[in-house]
Amino acid sequence: MLDAMRIYRLPERAIDRFASSGVVMSFLPSVAGATGSQVTVATLTAGGTLGVHPATAVQVFAVLSGEAVVSSGAGDDAVRRTLTAGHAVVWEPGEVHQTWATTDVVATILEAHGDQVTLGLDDLFHEVPEPV
Repeated sequence: MLDAMRIYRLPERAIDRFASSGVVMSFLPSVAGATGSQVTVATLTAGGTLGVHPATAVQVFAVLSGEAVVSSGAGDDAVRRTLTAGHAVVWEPGEVHQTWATTDVVATILEAHGDQVTLGLDDLFHEVPEPV
């Protein structure tokens, strides 16, 4: 059985190098061992959905603004979690999942292909436990 989706709080830091001001960056995990990768920005309108499908690669879906519900699994066995800005979900290859926009959502999606993909989820990334 595949690992279940994992939710993380994205680390963020104010940027002041190069005389920068008023800038806060949120970070995605680094990727090692990928044979290819792609980063996209998705805009979902409230009520919109990315339909149920299996992940074709390691996928990181990071919410930049808005609120979404994400699932792992299908039908009655699906696990659902809510994501808000500053949170990301990780799905493994083959993991069936779906996303629904509760509000208008802007998200970054990182897909990393290959048999040896490792995400750099170091101690700056904090996994968010399932609600009780």
